[in-house]
Amino acid sequence: MRGSSASDSVIRVQDLVHVYPRSAWQLGPLSFEVRAGGMTGLIGPNGSGKSTLLAACARHIPARGSIHVFRRPIATYGAREWARLVAYLPQSIQAQFDFTVEETVAFGRYPHTAMMGFLDAHDWAVIQRCMEQAELSHLRTRRLSELSGGERQRVHLAAVLAQEPRLMLLDEPATALDIHHQVALYRILRECTAAGITVVLATHDLSLAAHFCDELMLLSGGQIAAQGSPDRVITEPLIHQVYGAQVRVVTVPGSVSPAVVPALSLIHISEPTR
Repeated sequence: MRGSSASDSVIRVQDLVHVYPRSAWQLGPLSFEVRAGGMTGLIGPNGSGKSTLLAACARHIPARGSIHVFRRPIATYGAREWARLVAYLPQSIQAQFDFTVEETVAFGRYPHTAMMGFLDAHDWAVIQRCMEQAELSHLRTRRLSELSGGERQRVHLAAVLAQEPRLMLLDEPATALDIHHQVALYRILRECTAAGITVVLATHDLSLAAHFCDELMLLSGGQIAAQGSPDRVITEPLIHQVYGAQVRVVTVPGSVSPAVVPALSLIHISEPTR
């Protein structure tokens, strides 16, 4: 977040660059900060760099430049210490084994266990609470292969919650969810920020991002096109410029947040030929 001081910045990125070796596309150079205890939404069209940026901040891909998390270079953290502080949820997770819902959520607790990895009563209480938050308690004995895509996504979110991190990096966590669970997810994340956890998530839902996020970062072609409060970033000219889409930015009754809807009257639909 621009304008935040070093003392309240959870993420500080300076001159970040990541180049995919088999293509000419590159992320960056980017410099920005993310303030503690808020929710930052990464928005932008497909291929704009949202997932790459999250993966770099999560130490999953290498990058030039510097990334500091909690005022330390990310390379200075040991694996266990990092896992206690930072949770990363990528777009897709390939399960190697067909665990149950409860077993999968329990994996989130292992950074906090002793070396033998045994879970105690407190760990199990956290696991049960996180399954309840994600509305999974009735599915606890079901195996991942028996779940829908949206249900599996909620399981992995519950595992991230069970990790009890101080920073959550989430890559499109609501993509496969129905509208009820999308809103429930964002409410859970707002509860996390109220508890002092910082959340950074990539999303394609501009209206939900504008309503729930404190700040938005709009990416385009690997660069930051705009960053700031939702009302500054979600504007018709800027969305049209970056997405190439005709939209209307409106205010929903009962909300001060902008909402984005397609400008359907400007979309030409060709009549089928006979």
